[in-house]
Amino acid sequence: MVLLQYDIGVSKRILITNDDGVDSPGLWALVRACSKHDCKITVAAPRENQSAAGASLTLRKEIEWESVKNPPVANIQTWTVGGRPGDAAIVGLDHLSESTDILISGINQGANIGFDLSISGTVGAALQGYFRGITSLAISYAMTPQTEVDWETAEHIASIICGKVLSEEIPKKSFLNINIPLVAIGEIAGLVVTRAEETGYFQLEDAKNNTSKLKRKTPEDPKPIPQAGTDLWALSQKYVSICPIQINLTDYRKMDALGKILNENWKEKEI
Repeated sequence: MVLLQYDIGVSKRILITNDDGVDSPGLWALVRACSKHDCKITVAAPRENQSAAGASLTLRKEIEWESVKNPPVANIQTWTVGGRPGDAAIVGLDHLSESTDILISGINQGANIGFDLSISGTVGAALQGYFRGITSLAISYAMTPQTEVDWETAEHIASIICGKVLSEEIPKKSFLNINIPLVAIGEIAGLVVTRAEETGYFQLEDAKNNTSKLKRKTPEDPKPIPQAGTDLWALSQKYVSICPIQINLTDYRKMDALGKILNENWKEKEI
């Protein structure tokens, strides 16, 4: 295998994690993608599937981790972590890697777009790198989870994006949510920077005897027409969606209007 070289002095360190668990084929597709470049890879992934864990963390009990002796990709330092995706990222960042230049979470089995970002364990794991000022990526494949697919397209796209990050074409400290359409590599229309669509949520299935399961909004409901320039639109047009995200949840659009209604000076000081 020929390693792609970049003028970056020393090999950069990449921490790879996910939310589908250490046995997920998407995790190892990502490892193979990054291994095509001159970099040092450490894997720290949840022991079990932690889909929809969001940014949750394990508190009030100890987190355990152990080394994987024979990982699917040889010569990759690999650890399983008994906790959430965010826990795995923190263990990797704070203990298992000497230092981390890039954190990549994925490749998730299923798209993470629109409102789903708030519950995505893939995004939640990458968040821990972003908090530390590390360039962080969350990569997802628009497939049906737990089904057999060809990972060639996802691996190829992940390798391209990894190369752009290593060569510092992408600004440092970026936080990118990337979704890859489930099509053959020859059908990919290209890469496009998008914004998150304001759609998507979970609801209860028919509840019986005070029990039910959560499911996504069903096709019986009116399907939203994707707005041009959104992540959902990009996937519908066979583009790879690259959505820059941030975690400042302040709604600046409402501040002035709410200030006129709610600001009150109780101490005779300026607000």
